[in-house]
Amino acid sequence: MNFFFSAHEGFSWRQRCLSVLCALKSLDTEATERLCDLCVKALEARRTRRSASWWRPCGYAVAVILAALLVGCRSQAPSTAIDFYPASNSVPGWVKSSETRTFEASHLFEYIDGDAEKYVQAGVVKTLTSDYRFNGRTDATVDVYVMGNAAGARKIYDSESAEGSQPLTLGDACRHAKGSLTFRQGPYFVRLVAFEDSPEIATALTALARALSNKLSTSPANQ
Repeated sequence: MNFFFSAHEGFSWRQRCLSVLCALKSLDTEATERLCDLCVKALEARRTRRSASWWRPCGYAVAVILAALLVGCRSQAPSTAIDFYPASNSVPGWVKSSETRTFEASHLFEYIDGDAEKYVQAGVVKTLTSDYRFNGRTDATVDVYVMGNAAGARKIYDSESAEGSQPLTLGDACRHAKGSLTFRQGPYFVRLVAFEDSPEIATALTALARALSNKLSTSPANQ
């Protein structure tokens, strides 16, 4: 508490509280100000023989304590994020060679500049991408587009040319072309692209896609 009362000497009580709350990184400034004012008003409404100069710092101190409790609760909450990507070696020959990157709809242009608008108009929520390597020599990229609903995934799937591709039984619809495989499953549109085209890679890419499909089938959106 000495830090709260002395480290911000020269600041108003409100400024002291805002500084500490923002350091907690649990609330933005606007929400922090509302919390401070709410606590102060509640305490001042109940004051009796205490002076306002005593109740005001008390109110801000209570706001700091409440925010700290919120931070504690949030840090203990379990993560609900779902890992769609098969782990290394869970599919024979395939190793996950990069971290999974996520692009929210508003930032999709950073990943597919020039074509992002098509996905945005179809209702994309976010896009996940990761790289894999097969038998230590062939690289592949796996993109998962999380759409707002199954209709959005179908819209993207149907917008792509099927010329030269072969249908596969996977998800709701699937096709395989030279070095690539696309499928849709519920609200997901998935594209796998290998930087090599051979019968061995085609078989391996299909196996990776099936493992990914199994992961997607256990997600809440497909329940």
